Amino acid sequence: MNIVLFTPVLERASAIARMVSCVAKDLIQAGHRVSVVRSEDESFFAERPSDFGVVPVRWTDEDAVYDLLKDADLVVYQIGDNFPFHRGCLAWLARVRGVVCLHDFYVANLFRDWAQENAPAAREALERWYGPDAPASFFAASERATFIEETRASMPMTEWVCAMASGVITHSEWGVSRVEQGCAGPVKVVPLAYFGQMPQDRNEHGRVPADDLVEVLTIGYVNANKRVDSVIRAIGLSPLLRGRVSYKLVGPIQPRVAYELASLARSVGVRLCIYGEVDTAALHQKLDEADVLCCLRWPSLEAASGSAVEAMIHGKAVIVTDTGFYSGLPDDCVLKVDPFNEISSLIGALERLVADGELRRGLGKSSQDWALATFTVRNYAEQIIDMGTLAVIAMPVVDAGRHFSRLLSSWGAVGDIDINDMLKPLQLFERKNA
Repeated sequence: MNIVLFTPVLERASAIARMVSCVAKDLIQAGHRVSVVRSEDESFFAERPSDFGVVPVRWTDEDAVYDLLKDADLVVYQIGDNFPFHRGCLAWLARVRGVVCLHDFYVANLFRDWAQENAPAAREALERWYGPDAPASFFAASERATFIEETRASMPMTEWVCAMASGVITHSEWGVSRVEQGCAGPVKVVPLAYFGQMPQDRNEHGRVPADDLVEVLTIGYVNANKRVDSVIRAIGLSPLLRGRVSYKLVGPIQPRVAYELASLARSVGVRLCIYGEVDTAALHQKLDEADVLCCLRWPSLEAASGSAVEAMIHGKAVIVTDTGFYSGLPDDCVLKVDPFNEISSLIGALERLVADGELRRGLGKSSQDWALATFTVRNYAEQIIDMGTLAVIAMPVVDAGRHFSRLLSSWGAVGDIDINDMLKPLQLFERKNA
């Protein structure tokens, strides 16, 4: 199969890029022809791409992209809630339909930035999916610090991006209803592919702390959603945790945020080490040294968590928020924190793990065994191929539904015309072709 992948390619900044590079090389090894179109904003073009096994083409090079697309059997767009990384995906998805791999169930930040250059189309999309009052409400909210909280339930823009797709692959069940409302083609839930370095020794499931300190680690971009301040407060409220825990942060962090968290830690007597952004080798060293990973998210907006997958692959005891993707993780692999009773629930989970080394190691082994069997590159690559076949079969039916929808509108039909209402009778053609 001749496959064109639209994706961010930045090695240092994009987990999606690192994952897709592994998937692309697996597809090439399986005998498929793969081309990569880098989707970032032009300002990133000077930065080094990940190794995809092929040289990426810039999305702005229209002649080169059209040359790739004219012979393509399958076009795949990797899309998350970051416009500078996915700008080229939106530009080409509007022209050439393809399978969307959706990494976030909330893409309102992506939409907001895209809307700055596409105001009429943006207003039309908001009205179509959320009603005539939606544009005013959305753009008013976009100016406030509470933008995510105001829009995540009412206007996540998931339907908007999925409506442009011939099919959608996403990575957990919790937001699929929005995807299905938008996409008239096939929808698949496929576990994220693990893209990092495998741990050196699978028999090691948590170290025995030589100095009686238990190392707790949070990785990834440090923002309010990561609940780092809650971890610090939880440790500070427990005499056991204050005496036995060293808390470390590894990942990009704003200077102001680092200062505020360091001040909070000092005020409650918590040992806190902030390392900031580090290279891959240093990240894996910190993962190897850690005893417990805190992978908290509230609100949870992503379809899957790369940091939680990484922690599990490394055989660590993992604490997650009981919401979204994390709620679907097996109960014998992670400890889950109630987001509505966060501090107390965190104290309980951390105290159990700090006091019981066997529990830490047991959870680490269970999570590693399950994660290694679940988050595989081979499965993700195979599911992309399968989705491509399903989308090709479904497209004539979907196109017919869209045609009849436009026809009804031209005859004066008013209100919402749901394309899905017209698809069921047409499925007899889909079954025949299948």
